[in-house]
Amino acid sequence: MKIASLVATGFAYYLNNRQYYILHQQTAHSLAVASMKTMVGEQSACISDDCGCDHDHDDTISSRSARKKVTGREIAFVNKLPDLAKIMDDDIQLVVWEQQEQPNFIKALNDPSIPPERLPSFEGMVPALPELVAEVIKKHIFLPYDIRSRPNVLTEAEADELADHVDKLVQLFADVAIQSGYIDGNVHGNVDELPFVHVKLQVMTNDGCRFWHQDSVPFRLVSTLRGPCTEWVPPEFSAATLKRRQHDSKHARSMNLSDVALFKGRGDADAESIYGQPGIVHRSPRIEESGESRVILIIDIPQEGWHFD
Repeated sequence: MKIASLVATGFAYYLNNRQYYILHQQTAHSLAVASMKTMVGEQSACISDDCGCDHDHDDTISSRSARKKVTGREIAFVNKLPDLAKIMDDDIQLVVWEQQEQPNFIKALNDPSIPPERLPSFEGMVPALPELVAEVIKKHIFLPYDIRSRPNVLTEAEADELADHVDKLVQLFADVAIQSGYIDGNVHGNVDELPFVHVKLQVMTNDGCRFWHQDSVPFRLVSTLRGPCTEWVPPEFSAATLKRRQHDSKHARSMNLSDVALFKGRGDADAESIYGQPGIVHRSPRIEESGESRVILIIDIPQEGWHFD
């Protein structure tokens, strides 16, 4: 079967006949004001599944994380997309692709005159087939509600650029997940065997995962496309930071706009043994009541039990 035919058949089949492949289109406003129902139940709108946020014991500390670059054997900064695959190295816990030039869609999304409710958002499981992801993203995110009532936030060229960018990240993420054994990559012309990944483009106007935590996933791709960026601490300070997870850390670092990071999580490590586990300790920047908003791209390995209603 030709790839074009497979793509068309697969897209239609999953879109129309598979309950767990329903592509959600939500406005940023609904994400900001409603509780997010996720694959594992109800939780705060956090970028990690277990979040680790203790909302019952809040504090009022606010900070700006330092941007000083950290170097060490557990952290890798790269300038080429394929080098994100370094995350497969047992000694590496964080890989950051620092794009040399900021994409045009990043500049457009950071226009302060754009209100959060007009920013693009998306959540769904998509097959990791070249070009199909870009088609899905562009079709279901950027155009539908804008063309009915208001001008597009992004130009056609900017929408194409962002959709192609997400497509490339999905392909790389799926390749790493397949090589690491987390996704089955054996496809023999059967649409049911296509590798899927979970993609989320999330708009946030609150503090999200405001306390230091590790994600309960093998690894996760995170990139901030608008607003303040994800904060993290070097691995040697993980335990100390987790013990004071509600507070600021002098060791905190911040990603930059358009950086693409692969974070290792603590996997299935028991919550009672959280200290001493591998996985990058990080948190969402605190923006609540600041008037700022964020757009975050997250790509995950689908976990058992994840579905969409």
